[in-house]
Amino acid sequence: MRPLPKKPNAALPVPKQLKVHHPENESLSRFFLEKWRAMMQEPDGLSQNNYLAFANANRSLCSSKEPIRTLKDFSNVKGVGTWLINHMKSFFEKSSQDLSPAKGKKAKGTKSYLPRKNTAAYAILITLHRAKTSGKDFMMKQELIDAAEASGLSRDAIGPNKSKAKQSYGKDWYTGWSCMKTLLSNRLVTKWSNPAKYMLTQEGEGTARDCLSRSGLDDSARPLTIIGAHNTSAMDPSVARHSPELVSDSSLTKKKSNCYRQVQATNYEGIICCDSDSEEPCGKDIPLKGMEPITSCGPPDISRPFQGTPKLQSSTMGSAKLAMPPRRANENFLEAYEVILILDDREKFGSRSRKVADNICSLSHFAVDVRQLPVGDGIWIARHKEDHTEYVLDFIVERKEVMDLDGSIEDNRYRDQKLRMKKCGLRKLIYLVEGDLNRAPKRVKTACFTTEILDGFDVQRTTGFADTQKRYVDLTRSVIAYYDASFSIVGKASPVCPTYDDFKRKCYDLKKKTVSDIFGCQLMQVPQVTEEAAQAVVELYPTPLLLAKAYSILGGDTSAQEKMLKKKNEMVNAGASRNIFHLIWGDG
Repeated sequence: MRPLPKKPNAALPVPKQLKVHHPENESLSRFFLEKWRAMMQEPDGLSQNNYLAFANANRSLCSSKEPIRTLKDFSNVKGVGTWLINHMKSFFEKSSQDLSPAKGKKAKGTKSYLPRKNTAAYAILITLHRAKTSGKDFMMKQELIDAAEASGLSRDAIGPNKSKAKQSYGKDWYTGWSCMKTLLSNRLVTKWSNPAKYMLTQEGEGTARDCLSRSGLDDSARPLTIIGAHNTSAMDPSVARHSPELVSDSSLTKKKSNCYRQVQATNYEGIICCDSDSEEPCGKDIPLKGMEPITSCGPPDISRPFQGTPKLQSSTMGSAKLAMPPRRANENFLEAYEVILILDDREKFGSRSRKVADNICSLSHFAVDVRQLPVGDGIWIARHKEDHTEYVLDFIVERKEVMDLDGSIEDNRYRDQKLRMKKCGLRKLIYLVEGDLNRAPKRVKTACFTTEILDGFDVQRTTGFADTQKRYVDLTRSVIAYYDASFSIVGKASPVCPTYDDFKRKCYDLKKKTVSDIFGCQLMQVPQVTEEAAQAVVELYPTPLLLAKAYSILGGDTSAQEKMLKKKNEMVNAGASRNIFHLIWGDG
């Protein structure tokens, strides 16, 4: 007598047929269900984990809106792993012809997916294609993220950035890696195994080649020259090609005087731009387009593509020459010193600070180190090759993401950080703004404008995380090119760079708050008082007591007291002058 078939485990419900959304998947769904039930009837049955694997894959299979015709299509279904693929091979070997479109019916044409240039999907496809051409068929998730970010092909970060977790904006919870779902659904990339492995499909290889043909990677670099620099031709061509253009201070000073009045007249309601070839302000708000660094007082030139190469201004140097490391007789800069980029270990790269340093080093072959800096997010030091003494070069960078800049304006960190940079003793102050300013609040655009025009910083913009890494590379090349060209000519006539220890000691002393610093912060809480207005008042009257004495000299003339600060400095408008008076001298 034949034994009766074993009943399914009572703890596990009998699988039921679900509604299949795509008609071509009905035969696959029936085969999948029969396979599931048959394995439950086996003597050993199914473990709970394997049962759940079948259940999850079955739901995804039935809800799929796309036809599943091949084993690769099946492997892209959510919940399908290597174990299920091995059990379903027989179906696709026998039924591949049945799953093809019926004869006589024209398959509905669909437009192939082609990612836009400089998006995360664009970078991932090219990275996988490059890996495959070098003999590597697949990549792991983190390996793929790191390689795509290091390529610099995406304007946005691909991996998660922990610094964004504090923001409350919904879009900040999405990263460049979110595009992988689109690549999988369009069958450009296939995913399998645990941990996940990613590989280009045949369609993906064609799309990646299309992306490469549109990339124009060979035309991305363009030569730069240093205006007024000496012996540029004698430099290393690889360094000279990325040298900065130093804009003369005289032309910028003329434009500043015009822009002071324009900024004050609008009460910082927008970005006031003037023609870069003219000294006359245009008096018109111009939205920031493209991703060009803000230079001088003019709007970005949107008629040409952004090349991403830094253009350094000399606005912060004045007539003084940049400090130079000590020079011995007949000594060349690159023979005597090694230039090292130092990144702050508290820089908001999240947990990727060391990885960022490694990426920059791989892109440039320069030395990069991560330390705790007393001020700024990046500096350059020249380390002597014999005695290993470290001298801080006259360049410093403060990096801000757009939303972080907005937050620092709100809690006054923005003003304090700029003030410490001004007092640190370095002349070339660079403010690096990362992200899309077009989507930023108006006060962020205003801050970028005033930081350059009123404070004398060199404001530069990057499109995102990958572009920031490339910008650090370009800036490092520019710093090396400047010192290599100027070291032997103006070295003895220039001030000497401070040692790294002296620089740290001086900057830590700057963290000590003075009465004037606190008074300035208090004034910025007064309605209509801008940062520049508060600074102007503190320069006139460093303490509240001195300001109160100035009011007392005017006696009881309230009207004169309300207008006093406006008459003293044009940076203080009438409303701010009146509100400060009532704060210091008002009743109650």
